[in-house]
Amino acid sequence: MHASTVAITGVAGFVGQALLARVHAEGRGTRIVGFDVREPARRVPGFELHRLDLAAADLAPHLGGVEVLYHLAGIGDPIGDEALMRRVNVDATRRLLEAADRTDLRRVVRVSPTAVYGARPSNPVPLTEDAPLRPNDGYAPAEQAAEVERLLAEWAGPGGRSAVVLRSAPVLGAGANHLWARLLVGPMRPRPAGPRAPVQVVHVEDLAAALVLAATVSDDGAYNVSASGWLDAGDAEQLACPAVLPPLPPAVLGRVLEAGWRSGFAEIPPAVVPYLCDPWVVANDRLRAAGWRPRHSNESVLVATADHLARHTTLTRQRVAAMAAASAVGLCAAGLSLARRGARRARRPSRA
Repeated sequence: MHASTVAITGVAGFVGQALLARVHAEGRGTRIVGFDVREPARRVPGFELHRLDLAAADLAPHLGGVEVLYHLAGIGDPIGDEALMRRVNVDATRRLLEAADRTDLRRVVRVSPTAVYGARPSNPVPLTEDAPLRPNDGYAPAEQAAEVERLLAEWAGPGGRSAVVLRSAPVLGAGANHLWARLLVGPMRPRPAGPRAPVQVVHVEDLAAALVLAATVSDDGAYNVSASGWLDAGDAEQLACPAVLPPLPPAVLGRVLEAGWRSGFAEIPPAVVPYLCDPWVVANDRLRAAGWRPRHSNESVLVATADHLARHTTLTRQRVAAMAAASAVGLCAAGLSLARRGARRARRPSRA
């Protein structure tokens, strides 16, 4: 770590805590400034914390002397209040870059999900950094991440400023309890029947190592971050927690998730269904060429995450009943829709 002062937004989060430990271990004497609305569980010597809202606070006074800013703050899991998501993800980034304009900060490093590429049957396997960003409609975390990437690209350039974006596969490991941890290995995960997307993840410690490297790479722009290769969905299934819910046809699964999302019973929007069915795995060659090597395989990451979730997830009767209710509502909605279509077809005049 060559920078004498770095800043980390979202320092209390899953990735932020891993990065804080890594920067401290590799850059003894590096001044670390942290931003978050929460108190972090872990601190290190010389760490300076500012508890504030990035979308509202005057940030420039806190960025004095910062050479590298790791921008990890944001809402990564979809929530019903998209206006709040936009405020935290997009508006806060815009304010942060405006504040950086008033300082000597020259490099911003941001983590973006590989979901920004979108999941489609026609996607090449794997995707490289040259692939267009085409997040699936309605999946707000990816749509907003693509918008943040555009803001960073516009900010970089003038006066020697640079932005590095690490497009990361789902970040897992012991302690991961976000949406994609639950979608890939959690016991209540929704499962589409039929063809399923290959599975690719990255360990949080490998991402932290990539972030440290991103502070020093000579070429800015985007770098994919993932464990090497990917797993067939069936192989990944064998490493996950035993599944509670049965597989459903994708169209029916989408209606079930939509019913649960609208009712508030469930936290998974229907826009995730393409990401469960179609490929969106990436190649990590560009980052490897810069000197990064993942220490953890897809298999080991899934096992570690599943073991942690199995120890810390309690499937109460209320949760199972709520999910069952959402499934029942969705199945009824799907049946009514099919019945209406059949009735409309029956009413159409015959052309014979």
